[in-house]
Amino acid sequence: MKKCPKCSSSKGVIKIVYGMPAPDIVDKAEDGKIMLGGCCVTDDDPDWHCKECHHEWSDSFSKKERLR
Repeated sequence: MKKCPKCSSSKGVIKIVYGMPAPDIVDKAEDGKIMLGGCCVTDDDPDWHCKECHHEWSDSFSKKERLR
């Protein structure tokens, strides 16, 4: 389970999903299980959202490094 680096919450951390969402993804977003990040994706978009403090962050390495 992910932990927020700002407030240390683990129960409020959800994945941010990018791209055109399928109906099941929309349902998960409406249920608060994930967050929709939009269709335009850049190298600096956050991966995680904390529902407790609204902090957003990426994993420890950049998206550019993941693609290599």
